[in-house]
Amino acid sequence: SRPEGATQFEPVRKRWVIERTNAWTVRCRRNAKDYERRVESSEAMIPLSSIHVMLRRLAPMSRPPFHYRTAA
Repeated sequence: SRPEGATQFEPVRKRWVIERTNAWTVRCRRNAKDYERRVESSEAMIPLSSIHVMLRRLAPMSRPPFHYRTAA
């Protein structure tokens, strides 16, 4: 709920952490939609997508910058 006496936007610390974590989780396509047939496989995808986010932050892939091809 909103803090007492708040007149403008103030993020609530714990709620902000939860919403941010949910946003990271939903970035994985399999978590964004309900593709799975069993609940167990959907539940298993949550830790897997969190591990994926952590690994990408620990060791980001170095890719060359993207450039469109110039017309010949």
